[in-house]
Amino acid sequence: MGRRSLLVAAGIAAFLVCLVAMVPANQLARRLPPGVVMSGIGGTIWSGRANGLAIDGHSIGGIHWSCRPWPVFLLEWSCRVSLSPAGGDLSADLQGEFGSGEISGRDLAGQVPITAFEGLATPRGWSGLLELDVKTLRIIDRRPADASGRLFLRSLRAPGAGGEMLGDFELTVGEGSVGTGALSGRLRDLGGPLHVRGTIELQLDGRYLLSGEASPGPGAGPAIFDTLSFLGPPDNQGRRPFTIEGSF
Repeated sequence: MGRRSLLVAAGIAAFLVCLVAMVPANQLARRLPPGVVMSGIGGTIWSGRANGLAIDGHSIGGIHWSCRPWPVFLLEWSCRVSLSPAGGDLSADLQGEFGSGEISGRDLAGQVPITAFEGLATPRGWSGLLELDVKTLRIIDRRPADASGRLFLRSLRAPGAGGEMLGDFELTVGEGSVGTGALSGRLRDLGGPLHVRGTIELQLDGRYLLSGEASPGPGAGPAIFDTLSFLGPPDNQGRRPFTIEGSF
């Protein structure tokens, strides 16, 4: 290809990039997956914002995105995305192919009250602060398929006006079972009235299995002892095995 042809190709590419940059952000809102809704939209599909993001009727908060131009020519998108749920903030680098149900992410970080995901990914009535330090993430059909990093749950409190404080916990993902097709991780407490050690496996179809052992820690109140009593008799160190299965 001669110099003239290269200049023409570069000019066409620059024109297409500028053209894409001028498309209003509300065009993006019309092409979101089922169940995902944005409101209060401004900017462009290249760099824009929405005052409200909702998934399956659950409000998540505001969202802002800033995308890189050149992946468009490979029929891909690559954006820095920030979420602003009430009382928190999250950000990540996300990318994927247009029309694909798979999303890859890097450097997912921030903190958010778990009440922001109540009824969507967390049970109702519980409170606490979720901190994320996830290096890599892969989502298929809106469910996590692979990840590596750590999640911290601070000041977890049980439901109810007199809900008991359970303590702080850490989930390390990307470790555990290999070759099972499940996202796995290790769960442990970081001190507090409830001691926990366990493993979790999350299947692509949304089924999960959490298993391990739990025991009362310093300052454990009656509610913790009552709950642990349903797990069966303890061993000689006060630990009781548990298994929790479900889906989301």
